[in-house]
Amino acid sequence: MTAPGYAPSPSRPIGVAILAILVILVGALFLLGALGLLLLAGFAAIRGLPTFFGLTGAFLGLVLLIFALIFIGVGLGLWRLRSWAWWLAIIVLVLDIIGSLVDPVGLVIPLILLIYLVLVRQHFR
Repeated sequence: MTAPGYAPSPSRPIGVAILAILVILVGALFLLGALGLLLLAGFAAIRGLPTFFGLTGAFLGLVLLIFALIFIGVGLGLWRLRSWAWWLAIIVLVLDIIGSLVDPVGLVIPLILLIYLVLVRQHFR
C-alpha cells in the first residue's frame, strides 16, 4: 500500500532497463573518447604541431562530448521511463532504419528495438 498522495512507480520492463544501461555505457565510451581527443588536441598544441591538428581534435572532441552527454541523458531518461526519452529513442531508431535501407542486415536490430519500444510505450510517463 502506498502513502496518500503518492502514486506507485511504474514497473520498468527488463528490456527497457537493458536498453537504458547500454545507452549509458555507449555514452560513457563516447565521453572517454571525447576526453582522449581533447587531451590529444592539447598535446598537439603544446608540442607545436600545426594548428590544424589541434583545432580539428578539439572540434571532434567537443562534438563527441555533446553526443556523450546526449546518450547519457537519454539513457537516464529511459531508465526513469520519461516520455521525452522514449520519443528521442524512437526518432533516432527511425533515422537509423532510414539510413540502413541500403544494408538490410543493419536494419534488423533498430527495427526490433523500434517495435519493442512501441510495445512498451504505456510504461513511459
